[in-house]
This record gives sequence, C-alpha cells and structure tokens, in this order.
Amino acid sequence: MKRIFAIFFISFIVFSCAKIVTPSGGEKDVTPPEFVDSKPYQNSVNFNGKQIKIEFDEYIVLENPINKVLISPQIKPTPEITSDLKTISIKGLDSLKENTTYIIDFADAIKDYNEGNRLNGFSFAFSTGSHIDTLWYEGKILDAFQLKPIANKYVLLYSNFDTTYIKTTPSDYLTRTDSNGVFRFHNLAEKNYKLIILDDKNQNKIYDLPNEGIGFSNEILIPYVSDSTSKMRLLKNKFYYSDFVEEKTDSSQNISQRIIKDSLFSINKYEKDTVAFFEGGYDIVFKDTLTKDEFSVFLIENTDTLQVNFLKKNDTLYSLDKDLKMATKYEIIIEKNSISNIYNQTNREFKHNFYYSSQQDYGSLTLNFVDSVSNNACYIFYLYNMAGKVVLEEYALENAKSVSFKNLKEGNYKIKIAIDRNCNKKWDRANFELQEESEKVLIYNKNIFIKKGWTTEEEWIISE
Repeated sequence: MKRIFAIFFISFIVFSCAKIVTPSGGEKDVTPPEFVDSKPYQNSVNFNGKQIKIEFDEYIVLENPINKVLISPQIKPTPEITSDLKTISIKGLDSLKENTTYIIDFADAIKDYNEGNRLNGFSFAFSTGSHIDTLWYEGKILDAFQLKPIANKYVLLYSNFDTTYIKTTPSDYLTRTDSNGVFRFHNLAEKNYKLIILDDKNQNKIYDLPNEGIGFSNEILIPYVSDSTSKMRLLKNKFYYSDFVEEKTDSSQNISQRIIKDSLFSINKYEKDTVAFFEGGYDIVFKDTLTKDEFSVFLIENTDTLQVNFLKKNDTLYSLDKDLKMATKYEIIIEKNSISNIYNQTNREFKHNFYYSSQQDYGSLTLNFVDSVSNNACYIFYLYNMAGKVVLEEYALENAKSVSFKNLKEGNYKIKIAIDRNCNKKWDRANFELQEESEKVLIYNKNIFIKKGWTTEEEWIISE
C-alpha cells in the first residue's frame, strides 16, 4: 500500500509541474500554426449559437485581439475573443442579425507560442441564414503622392453611397492593409460598394474627424468570384490614400532662396553657404521698413576688402550693388548696429561666407511631354534626387509641351508629375465632402543623369 501511494505521489508531482517548453535539438520551427477544426465549422450556415471555438495544431498566442481582430459587419457590444493553449474562443455573440454572413478577420494576431511564427491573413466566416456569401475583392493601397504602399490603414466598404451616411454609420465590411499595402475582402454579398481608406484617429472605424487621413474611389466596386484571375485583379485594383502633410520642396541642392534669420532681417543665400550661380545677385529681405534707402557693408573678395552698398528695391528688399565674379569666394560682413528700422531696432553682427560658382558647374534638363491622361489640366513637375528628396519644382500651364530645370548639380535624378486639375499650383489631397479624389501623381519610369555644363533632353508620354 505504501509503495502504490509513493508512485502515485511522484506521478502527481511530475504532471502538475509540466510546462510548455521549446523542444531541444533539431531545426528551428518556422511554420505558423495551422487551422485544424472549429465549432461551428468554417463557412457554416444557420448559426444560432452564442460562442465559437477555433482549434489549431499547436499552442498559440492571440496578440492584441481588441485592436487587431476585426468583425464584419461590426457587432455591438464587441464579443470577447481569447485564446487558451491551442484554442481561440469568441464569446458574446448575442446580437447577431438574421440572414447575415459574418467574417472574423484575425490579420496577423495569431502566432505560435514557441517561435512566434505568425499566421497571416487567417479569417473565419459563418452565416446566420441558409446562405453564405462567397464573393471577393482585393487590391492595394498607395500613398497618393509618394506612390508607396500604405500599411495598417482601415479599408471600409459601404453599399450605401450617401456621404452623410458614410460619416455617421459603421461600414458593411472592414479590414486593414498589410505591410505591403494589400487588402483582401472575402465572403462579400453580391452588391455594389464604395471603398474608403481611413486613418482612424478615434478608433470608431468611421470617417468623422477633420484631421483623419482619407482616400476613396468614385468608381463603383463590384466583388467577384475568386479564381485564377484574382492575382491579376490585385495588380490592377490600386487605390490612393492621402494624409494632411504635403511634401515640401527641399531646396538645399538648387539655387532657390534659403533664409538666415536675424532679429532684424533675413538674408537670402544659396546652397548651404558654399553656393551656386545666381543670376539675380545677392538680396537681403527686412522684416520692417528701414530708415535709409541704402546701407554699406564690407565685402571680402579673395584677399581684398571692399565697402559696398545694398540698394533699396522695395520696402523690405535690398540688393547688393556690385557684380559678383563667377568661381570666386566671398565673405559679407554687416557690422553690429549698422542698420536700423523705423522701430529703432538694430541688427546683430552678421558674417556670411559663400562661393559664387560658374554656371558651367551645373547642368540642366529639358523635358518634352505629351499628356494622354487628362484634358485641360495644369502640371506640377517634381525633380527629386535618388534619396527621394524633392530638389526642384516647375509648374506648367495647360497645353504646355515642355518644362525646364536649370542649375542642377551633376548626378542622377527622378521626376514625377502631379496633374493639377484645378490649376491652383499645388497638389490637392482627397476631399471627401466634395467627392474629389487626390490629384493624380505619375512617375517617369527611368532615372535621368544630369552632366555639368550640358543640357539633357528627355521625352515623356504621360500615361497611367
């Protein structure tokens, strides 16, 4: 009797102390969990239960289900979704609509316990009626200006196209874009839909705040049966999202004006103090009107120091009254308290070293273009470097056939165009109230090499 008790006691200790551990030895597990079974079964019909259980082939972790798991149509109150060992449980399904297909989209929330391998794109569907919807729609979301994939944004489908309805009512279906900007809907009803892309600031999954980024399509979306052509549809179905921040020109490479701030004035300089050829000379812009129409400064040219004047051009703009020599180093010195404005404010001492380079140190680009995309539009051309920074913009009116970029450093560039449909000289993001999509942006499909002292000429037939 004592022997039997000892064996039982030892067995109890062994089993009660068991833990989930990573098996030792062998190759590292890189396989995500696999769906095994569920109650009810996947794509079941006539469901009238209060909970769902989904089984996998290994121990799992359900990461941040409150934010990552999406249910379409949305259910209020939100069901409780938990995991335990190999099972996911969905409880609180007390308010389901009749004759409705529901999709539970887990995105990348499911991963295995030991190695963290994610099961991407897993979803579970069921119907409360005798029929389950089976249609698909998939596509890709791009930043409307950068034309790069947009990750982790809500994609909403509405069968009611009324603007007020969309801004006050949950969508028929919702999902999120993955890291490649791709979204997929399945188990859709056979209806026409409007697509909305949303940066949801208040997490209510409705476009109802003025600072929420948005994109949408004015084309009617028609879902389809998933088949061998689905991959081609994915490549074709591109949509565009725009945030509030518009890309600003980085003028550090060209000779457009840059500003040095003083308590009294701003000085327009060029090229980060080392500078560039500039046909207009050297200007100073004052914040307020000065007491004199001209003032003197010291200009050091190589080793010679000269006293030169700045002459008044308008109330706040003064220009250097001296022709500068190309390929020459200069320093301008404005002594402290040498300039005063009508409010008796004076300047700090200011020194500026710059190099007035030769025009032959720079190249230029002439771009001839034919627009096959739009009619009666204007154009904004963006020239940017290989790091993706816009270095120069040029504007072209409707019916223009070419545009030129001058005074460019030698190197490789790319170019893109915004179709300025309202000719307001700026790129406009999507405006949902006016039902205007973001202005179209297109990229020239080759790099452009600019050689100093040369004019490069390119031809672009603008097409989508």
